[in-house]
This record gives sequence, structure tokens and C-alpha cells, in this order.
Amino acid sequence: MEVIPAINEIEFGEIKKKMETAHRFGAAWVHLDVADGKFTANQLWNNHKDLAEVRASRMQHPHVEMHLMVENPDEALDDWLDANVNRIIVHVEAARDVAAMKAKCEMFGADLVLASNPDTPAEKLLAHKESVDNFLVLAVNPGVAGQKFQESQLQKIKALRESAPGAKIEVDGGVDAEVALKVKAAGADILASASYIWNSDNPKDAYEALGKLSEGA
Repeated sequence: MEVIPAINEIEFGEIKKKMETAHRFGAAWVHLDVADGKFTANQLWNNHKDLAEVRASRMQHPHVEMHLMVENPDEALDDWLDANVNRIIVHVEAARDVAAMKAKCEMFGADLVLASNPDTPAEKLLAHKESVDNFLVLAVNPGVAGQKFQESQLQKIKALRESAPGAKIEVDGGVDAEVALKVKAAGADILASASYIWNSDNPKDAYEALGKLSEGA
């Protein structure tokens, strides 16, 4: 199971610093959170121009997946694709035309991932399984880092795996060592972790330990 360091910050300077750190400790991807204060209770960094500048530079950095926790992801999509991201995560609760967004992502060579909040049933994601084969189960309320993983989401992961056996399933929110074992057993392929990695004394060691746990489960 793949481990992706998630970055949940207000200031882009801190995001850039963590992107560089993740690259140094060997992460192939980073997961960047965007929150508009409308879809979410809080606001986070939300400026595609910052990222576009970094992506256009010669700075070495991992692949980027954007988690758009925003009210109008259909309208925001173009800006983030122009920033040359590799994967865009949008929420089924906010998306208006998932098929159109998928087609647009394909034009830019990016993948589209469809996410759900904890209280949204798996069926809402599965309704789009003919056009989208990448799902993210957000196991905490959107926007705020450091929340506890909601155990109810294990059933959602299992339901997605059973009904969409070929799908890539990512889990985000409250992922620590114990949770990594549980979500892998439930059928997840990818996990994104923020606080467990960045709040540790040694983020590199925490990232590697999480990877070893998920591989051995």
C-alpha cells in the first residue's frame, strides 16, 4: 500500500518547505489540501498561482495530488490543471458534472479522484464507477488536520472494494500506524497521512515506518 505525506497548511511557504522535505525523504507523491471556508468550516491555502510557480521552477519535488475541499470544484478545476498537478481530488457532495471533469483531467494528463465525506454513503461514489475508477474515503470532517479516524469508514472502504474491485481506493484523515493496518485489511490501496508524519520527532522515520506497516499487513 502506498503512503503519501499530506500537507494541510495556511501559508504556502510552509507547504513548499514540506514538499522539499518529502522529496528528500523519498516520497513519490505529496497530497496538498485546499479548503475554502465554505465547503469546510476553516480556510487553508488556496492559490493555484503559488503552486504553478513552483512546478515551473527547477525545484525537485514529488508528484502532486490536490485535494479540493471547495464549494465549486467544477469551476476551480481549470486553474489547478494549469498548475500542472498530477491528480485532482474532488468531492462528490460538491461536484456537478463528474464525467466532464474526468474528461478535462484526461486532456491534461491528470487523474481524477472522487472523494466523500464521512457521512456520505459509498453508493454516492459508486454511482460514478463507470467513469471514475479512483476514490478517496475522507475519514474525518473536511479541512482540519489532527482529527481522529472514524471507524465507520472501514465499512465504506469494504463496500467500495467489493463493488469496484479494480478501483484505486485512497484513505485520508487520522491515519496512524494502527489505522494503516485496518484500512489495508479493509481493501485500501493508498493512504494519506499528515499529523502522524509531520508532528513526529522525525518525519522521515514516521513516513518509512508507516510504509513498512502497510506493506506487512
